[in-house]
Amino acid sequence: MTKRPLCIESKVVERIDRLGIDSAETIYRCAINKETAYSTYFGEKTADIAYRIQQTERLLESIAPFKRKVQLTIIGDRPYLFRVQGNHIYMGESLLEAPGHLEKALTKIWYRENNESLFAQQDLMEEVITDFIIFLNEGDLNIGDPKTKIKTALRKVKWPYVIKSTPAYCESPWKQSEHHAACDSGNLESIEPQVVEMSLRPLLVTSWIESYKSLSSKERYNFVRDLPSLLNADQSPQLPLINHSAGSGIALLKAAEAIKNVSAFVSTGGLMRTSEVHRLFVTSFTNELQSNGFQQAFAEAVFDVLYVSSVGLTEKSQVFQQFLKIAKAEPQLQIALRDQNQIWMLPSRYSIPLKSFGQIKASRTVVEKCGGYNFSYVMDYADITEKLLVVDHCDLKKEIFYSKFLKHGAEGFGAQNKGTAFVQFHLPSLLTKKAELEQVVNVFEFIQKRDLENPSFRSLGWREILWSEPAKAYQPKAFVDAIEWFRVPN
Repeated sequence: MTKRPLCIESKVVERIDRLGIDSAETIYRCAINKETAYSTYFGEKTADIAYRIQQTERLLESIAPFKRKVQLTIIGDRPYLFRVQGNHIYMGESLLEAPGHLEKALTKIWYRENNESLFAQQDLMEEVITDFIIFLNEGDLNIGDPKTKIKTALRKVKWPYVIKSTPAYCESPWKQSEHHAACDSGNLESIEPQVVEMSLRPLLVTSWIESYKSLSSKERYNFVRDLPSLLNADQSPQLPLINHSAGSGIALLKAAEAIKNVSAFVSTGGLMRTSEVHRLFVTSFTNELQSNGFQQAFAEAVFDVLYVSSVGLTEKSQVFQQFLKIAKAEPQLQIALRDQNQIWMLPSRYSIPLKSFGQIKASRTVVEKCGGYNFSYVMDYADITEKLLVVDHCDLKKEIFYSKFLKHGAEGFGAQNKGTAFVQFHLPSLLTKKAELEQVVNVFEFIQKRDLENPSFRSLGWREILWSEPAKAYQPKAFVDAIEWFRVPN
């Protein structure tokens, strides 16, 4: 009994092979009209595969034609394999069946055929452009993880929260298709050098797509038509072939340089001189990155709230669990926790080495300390924060609560933590009186005594001290708002 030979309706894909442990099956492009043995697998899958290929190649060919025919090999016993070599795609069955990866592979071949620019972030730029083309094709970016079934989602991503540790990166549906196999096998060392740059993918792609959306319909059409010109343009000045910060050990610096170079790739080519549409896009792209927190401040991470622990933290730590719960309930707040070695950018459960960050800043910082301290201790935080809440915490069995602090500031903290001594400092104001306060040995004694004859105390210019019944704390009114709220120990 014979059946009509199966074939793939495609202008671009020449043949598809499926390799099992003990078998091999093949179908060809229908135009070749080549006899093949019947395959149950291809009998079931060809229609879906052909549809996905046709959708992708139709869009790509409308921009610029493929230069060579493509071959696809499906590997049955390596489900998460993804490799593009020249015009040949090697893909595991699980990854093939997940949405977006076949389309991604075809688009990568097209990208490489049209791209003549080489620079340090070439792989990252490839991810951004190919994601954008899939978005154009689908109207969304649905690239799925075959294990978790979670798809990529276009949503606002903040710098530097986008940077991930290797385990967190492997949990993300945004991991590069080429990295699925390593993440599945636990061979994380093989991909670790690429994780920092590839973590930037959702930030760059979302900013890119939002910038495209800001164009008019006609401008969008012209922008897409100009993609080949963007890819093969010469940049002036020439972009670096090596990431100069890669050896510094500072992940934030490496990530910032990567974003800078991607931005330069877009903004230093010939299209900036010849295309008004491209200039509009570049302006919007820069603004999107800035609105998402990237200010080209190379090794600087800025948070809304930073909790600094003097002891080692783990995911099981009580204070960690408390802030994690708050971060999940208040996603608009950028909350970070750090100890002496690690930093957690919540709600991620994975830490990043503190040495990866050149500079960390926060609008509000919290530290817990047992016993007295002087103003020099407080001013050590002047370079990293505007407001510093120092909490007197000696009884480690007593939990300190911070949910009301995040919502209502120091007054809310006082109301939620009856009997806990604390001081909230406004460090820019405190710095103006640094010389006058250097002689103070104990801040709590200094506040409690309130010696009007003491030049250090007079320098603060306290006019009156208001008592807040809900907070059970004092709020000084002064010419210098160096101390905003306080409650002294009993």
